[in-house]
Parts: sequence; structure tokens; C-alpha cells
Amino acid sequence: MITPQGGRRSAMVPDVEVDFGAGPTTVPSTMRYVDLTGNGRIRVPAQGAVDWSQLNKLPECITVEWSGADRGVVEAVAARQIRFLYWHDASGTVDLTGTGVTDVRLDGIGLRSVRLPESARVLLLREPPESLEVDAPESGHRMDLRLFSRGPDIRIPGGLSRVSELWLKVAGTVSASVLTGLTDLEELRVSFDDPPGVFADAQDLQAHRGLRTLQLDDAYDWDPGNLPELPSLRGLEINGTRRATATVVKARFKATDVRISIHGAKSEAWLAAHMSNPFRDWVEDSKPFGAAACEAYTRARSAIEALAPTASDRMAVAEHALRGLIAALNAIDAEYQLIDTLRREQAGEVFFELAAQAEVPVDQARRWFADRDF
Repeated sequence: MITPQGGRRSAMVPDVEVDFGAGPTTVPSTMRYVDLTGNGRIRVPAQGAVDWSQLNKLPECITVEWSGADRGVVEAVAARQIRFLYWHDASGTVDLTGTGVTDVRLDGIGLRSVRLPESARVLLLREPPESLEVDAPESGHRMDLRLFSRGPDIRIPGGLSRVSELWLKVAGTVSASVLTGLTDLEELRVSFDDPPGVFADAQDLQAHRGLRTLQLDDAYDWDPGNLPELPSLRGLEINGTRRATATVVKARFKATDVRISIHGAKSEAWLAAHMSNPFRDWVEDSKPFGAAACEAYTRARSAIEALAPTASDRMAVAEHALRGLIAALNAIDAEYQLIDTLRREQAGEVFFELAAQAEVPVDQARRWFADRDF
């Protein structure tokens, strides 16, 4: 329909009522992402049968997020055009061979094995058990594996020796030796959540002569001199490093075929003041914005670290500190409007880590976090 001003009036999106077994909820019929973990708009029964036929009312749904035991989720995904499956607290064997999923995200301390279909292209594992085995077509050939683990011992799950892309998101240190056994690696990304960001044994990369791109995020304590000659390397990206390291890298690869991209090279003085601050890289878009976020985190962390284990007002102090962090970030975003999706997720991770440190129940922390405006 054309309006008098010459524009096109968008059609109203019809709503539908869905009831997966825990009461009806009205949602847009065009919903593409359905959160069935209990944290979204749609409710599901805590136990017992789930009415998966309700997905038929959402024909554009391509993503399902689930938590806990199977309870029919695999069968439901297999029967529909679901491409993305995000499954929390999975356990035992997860067999997805009858589905058409392309992207799978899994976590769960009881997870023992995963079977993937031919369609699978991306597999993200959070804190996978050390004994986890994956049955992937062609041992993961041409797949993108993302392994997020804060534990001290990082292991590539068995059955994925031919993955071509790997993203390791780790705590403060990791050794390149964890890549031993990978035969087809072409793209490697290593991200550090905690300081100092040590990429150890970089010389072990010499076994991966087909490596074409290397990305290091927040690797503030690694020696580029240990990086071996990699004949296939064409791209080296570094996000967050020391200025001295950046200088060495640029000099080494000058006049070569390797494209260098370096962002967030910081001075020793800046690192001394902010190395342990999770918002340290926000300064790259705006120094006042980043500095304000760092100060907000420092205030909240200091208050929570000062909590006495047996203090009678422990929860009240924690609430004041955590709500104060959210209020500060609300004000910072209102002024600078720079908290995008990635920073919102990062802020959430930081908030819930502080809440866990203060022993705040997860449900309570979620309610406080919901007060955000960003």
C-alpha cells in the first residue's frame, strides 16, 4: 500500500498464541529465534511433556535455544527447518545426525559425545568435558570449531582432527601445543578473557603449514619472535597488545605477503593501570567512554571484594554494587551511545561473574541485570 507521501506502509505482523505446555504466550508469528530455556518470553514446563507442535505456528523460526534433558527437542528440530540449535546443560550423547542444523552450540558437564549431521558447519562448545568425543563427517573437514573454556587444561575433542577453522576463547594463557593432531588447520583465532594473555609455545605452529590467518585478541604477553615461518600465512590480526609488540610485528612482516592488522596497542603505563579491567578495550572507540566504563567496573569489583563472608548485610551491599554498575553503564551509554551488541554481551558476562563472586543467586542477578537500558 502506497501512502500519500509516496512511501510504502509495512504490513502489520500478525501475532499468534503458543502454548508449549506451561501456559499461553502471544508472540509475533514471524519469530525466527525461539528461546525455550525459561529465560525468554515463552514458557515451558519444568518437567514432563513439551508440546513441540507449537513450532508449527512459527514457520520462520530457524533458531531454537534449549536447556536440560532432550525431552523431544532433537526430534522437533529434525522435523522442521531449524538451522541453529543452542543447547545448555546437555548430557549423555547428543545425536543430531537426523537434523539439518548448520550451527550447534553445546555446554554441559555431563556431555559425553556428540554426533553431527552432514549439514553441520559450526560447532561451539563451552567448557566441554575433557573426555568429550565428537562424531563429525570427515573428522570435521571444512568445519568451524569454537572452543570456549576457562579451565587450565584445554583439549580439542576427539573426532575433530580435520577442522579448518578454530577459535579458542580461554582464560589468561594457552599453549599452541593444544593444536597437536590437527591436520587441516587454515584459520586460527585465540582470544584471552583474562590477563596477561600468554600465547605460549608459538613455535609449535610450524606443524600447521597450511595456516593462512592468525588472530590474537588481548594477547598482551606473548613473544612474536617465537612465531615460526608459516609459508601459507597471509593475514595476521592482533586486537589488544603492547606497543612494543606491535612494533616488532610490523617490522618483521614489512615487505612480505602477510597483511597485518593491529588494533588496541597500548602503552606500559596504561596497562599498569587497566590490565585486569575487562572493559579495557572500550577505550579504543572513545577514551572518555572507556575510562568511565573501567571506573564503573573498578567501583563494583572493589565493593564486592571487600564483602566479609559472614556479613549480615552481604546481599544488600552486593545489590548496591551490582545495581550501581548497571546504573553507571546506563548513564555511560546514554552519553556516548557506544554499547553495541558485543559490548552488551561482555557487560553481561562481567556482571554475572561479579554476582557469582558475591554469591548472588542467578535468578536474582538476572532481575537486577534486567534494569539495564543498553
